[in-house]
Amino acid sequence: MKKTTLAIAASLTILAGTASAEIVEALVARVGDRIITRTQYMDRLRAAEGEIVRAGGTPEETATRLQRARTGLLDEMLEELVIKDRADRLNITISEPELQEAVGRLKKQYGITSDEEFNASLQEAGLTRAQMESRLRETLLTNKVFSRELRSRAELTDKELKARYEKEKEQYRLPDRAEVREIVIVVPEGATGLVAVEKKGMADELASQARGGSNFAELAAQFSDAGTKSEGGLLGTVNKGELIAEIDAAIFSAKAGDIVGPISTQFGYHIFKIEKRMDAELLGFEAVKEQLRKDASEETFQRDYKAYVENLRKEAYIVVFQENVPKS
Repeated sequence: MKKTTLAIAASLTILAGTASAEIVEALVARVGDRIITRTQYMDRLRAAEGEIVRAGGTPEETATRLQRARTGLLDEMLEELVIKDRADRLNITISEPELQEAVGRLKKQYGITSDEEFNASLQEAGLTRAQMESRLRETLLTNKVFSRELRSRAELTDKELKARYEKEKEQYRLPDRAEVREIVIVVPEGATGLVAVEKKGMADELASQARGGSNFAELAAQFSDAGTKSEGGLLGTVNKGELIAEIDAAIFSAKAGDIVGPISTQFGYHIFKIEKRMDAELLGFEAVKEQLRKDASEETFQRDYKAYVENLRKEAYIVVFQENVPKS
């Protein structure tokens, strides 16, 4: 349940609506006819801090994320309100069927099959159903505004993508690669005498059997000490330069079908079978076009989003009451 709870909390961008306050209290900011009260600010801050703490991590990582949340919260809330104001001017709204469809997608995404389970997850995350639906409605509204006013990735033309490819194509150059299987005979730390000799003899015998035509995968499954033994020693595809120097040199001086080793390292003895060798190559435009589109569109979106929000903020009536902004 905990994993699902955290995932749901992370999926709901915390976008708090700030209609006119019913209780007179300290105002943190005003955007047009909307306000942010000190209570609303502190509720958002506590919710963000709770999610960060529940997400875990090292004390240093948690402290960094908490500080980032505290220093960026007011700007985040102001951005949300100017986007809501823009939605009003565009007559963009979220209907109840749209909201419930989004709730259904959220349940399906996290494998939740009943309202009871969903509500329990929300409760564990410190959210009521009403709060969750309010936040989700705000997220849907923001997405609608963006889809109306910001360029989508589908609009990027092949000409634009090719220009980016020509500028960055070296990023899509694949190094020499090899698909390999391994047998690892571990020598216990500090082993000497008969134990060390036995391990060396075992590695030599296995390499000899492999070179003599024995099934390498079966040998690995029976004798290897590596975690890959359950996969018949399949290590997968490795790039030149990824492995320790002596192993890397041996693998990439061999050809497909060769048995390499035993190679002695601090861990023991390593034997490899080269299943396939693949030379370095530059991937062509068509092979990477969709990745280019994704990368370019993400950068384009971030750039356009920043400019868009800055423009909205310039046009909006915004007042920040710094004396009422909590200091921590």
